[in-house]
Amino acid sequence: MEKYLQIVGASPLLRGIAQTELKALLQSLGVQMKVYPKNSFIWQVGEQVHLAGVVVAGSVHILREDYWGRQNILAQLGCGNVFGEVYACLQQVPLTVSVAAPNGATVLFLDVRRLLVSNSRSAAENRLLHNLLMLMAERNLLLTQKMEYLTKRTTREKLLAYLSEQARLQQSNRFTIPFNRQQLADFLAVDRSAMSSELGKMQADGLIVYKKNNFELL
Repeated sequence: MEKYLQIVGASPLLRGIAQTELKALLQSLGVQMKVYPKNSFIWQVGEQVHLAGVVVAGSVHILREDYWGRQNILAQLGCGNVFGEVYACLQQVPLTVSVAAPNGATVLFLDVRRLLVSNSRSAAENRLLHNLLMLMAERNLLLTQKMEYLTKRTTREKLLAYLSEQARLQQSNRFTIPFNRQQLADFLAVDRSAMSSELGKMQADGLIVYKKNNFELL
């Protein structure tokens, strides 16, 4: 776990906590490390969890599935990102989403609920609580952004909204997205073949140039 301390310390949940305090804080939160192979599930819908996870290697997808197993990717979280923090703070609330590791992942789990029942907190614990509140606010903002994609009427409008936002976030008209074709279709809740066809039309219309998951907005 030692080699992951720098990644954990830079994560949104533990940012601003001195390295000298970090290890003791993690131990007080009952830190656990687990390695997940490719195409495995970390959690599945309906489970009850009480831990928050920090991705220290690989990436995870937050998924919503319907009765027939069709998936919609709500979020892709890479190294340093946090998941499960809302459910970790609640009691007896089953998951309404699944968490998967499509390409494999290493995750550190923390029992953040221990902070909620403590009567006396250290400066590091207070910083973690502050970070937790900010993280939940950012999550709400991201969900609002995704709703903007999903409320677009056509596949082209959804693609343009998503690609425009990626260009803004990466501060360049040339950028790489974190999804392959199927994952992007699942994220935008569109049919993959229809989306691939629309991407080809957008390129023919001079709006974009792309190869695999590398895009340029023209």
